[in-house]
Amino acid sequence: MDFSIIEEVSKKLGIDKDRVIEESLREWIEGLLTKVEAEIADILIRYGVEGVRDFEEKIRKGEVSEHPGWEDLITLEKLFERKKRIEEALRLVKKS
Repeated sequence: MDFSIIEEVSKKLGIDKDRVIEESLREWIEGLLTKVEAEIADILIRYGVEGVRDFEEKIRKGEVSEHPGWEDLITLEKLFERKKRIEEALRLVKKS
């Protein structure tokens, strides 16, 4: 990437380039978090569950079809893991 664009944007906006980078990174990470949270909410709402354990229990009891239930459960677990990593990255950016 050509980082001179950051210099140009910084000058045009009258904002320090470090601030441009930090705020851009924070906004980008927050956008990722919003998308992941929307995907999580979609699965939870679709199956009427509150979380991974509740979802797994409903599958085991036969209240939710095993297919695609198990696949969606795996997806949900991965999304929660991704959300955790994104939140950790966001805390790092907000600390600086």
